[in-house]
Amino acid sequence: MEIIGQLMRRIVLTAALGLLAPLQAHADCTTSSPMPAAFGTVTSFAVRNQAQTTSSVNSGVSCGGALAAFLVIGNYINGTIASANGGKLTGPTGDAIPYTLYADKDYSTQLSPGQTYNWASTQFLSFLGLGGGSSVPLPLYLRTSIGSNVAAGTYTDMLTINWNWHVCGGIGIIFCIGWNDGATTVTVPVTLTVTNDCMINAPDVSFGAAPTVSSFAPVSGSLSLVCTKGMVYTVGLSAGNNAAASGRRQMASGANRLQYDLYSAGGSTVWGQATNRVNSAGAADGQSTQQFPYAARIYPDQATPPIGTYTDSVVVDVRY
Repeated sequence: MEIIGQLMRRIVLTAALGLLAPLQAHADCTTSSPMPAAFGTVTSFAVRNQAQTTSSVNSGVSCGGALAAFLVIGNYINGTIASANGGKLTGPTGDAIPYTLYADKDYSTQLSPGQTYNWASTQFLSFLGLGGGSSVPLPLYLRTSIGSNVAAGTYTDMLTINWNWHVCGGIGIIFCIGWNDGATTVTVPVTLTVTNDCMINAPDVSFGAAPTVSSFAPVSGSLSLVCTKGMVYTVGLSAGNNAAASGRRQMASGANRLQYDLYSAGGSTVWGQATNRVNSAGAADGQSTQQFPYAARIYPDQATPPIGTYTDSVVVDVRY
């Protein structure tokens, strides 16, 4: 009986030590200041043709502790996200840019507004880095959808996230002793700034070959522009690389010059950069091509320069 009594005392002592040994493995969550999600500044064509990505490195809650504590049955870190604009960034003209929310940086775990997700699930723990001991802010990742034809401006949305958690505050030998509970509601602003842009097609101009300046025939051509939706603009042409003191454009072959000019539609007004610019036909729609015809002529009232290949480069200058 004495032996049995000692054994019983040892068993009771062991059980008591088990009860007194929690907190070496524990989990904890706290509220933190959320960070905005800013896509930055991009052109309208980049928005339409390429998915833009950003993140909020802190969505309002930070959690840390031992992995074993997060794996206890009954743990949850629930987050429910609401979007003020229904998952879209809206701009000053009413245009919208859809985007999608994700829980991971690889954009593989999508989050749908209105649904509740458990950040303490094994799926989320695998990529969040929780369980390493130190406190980790819970991030959000965002990616826009391609195809949006939008005007320039700042596009915004506001995310509201309702957080509530119930995580193991300390583990005994086989069960949790004490829970860490909390709840908070945070807002995360989302922004993307769209800038004006144009896609310009400006084919080279070739006068061909001729024995004298008076033998060169005029050349007709056209500049093609597709510009951002809502953009009203003017188009100018620079004086080139070799402009004469008189203002005439000149092609060069070494030290030799061949004077020419570019004229807007009608062929009588020299198309300039500071003056005689050409206006767009109203606001662009972001998709249609607008043509800007021109005529190029070599001045016949100059001496014929030496034989050679004469070239110049003119900048197409779009202002809005």
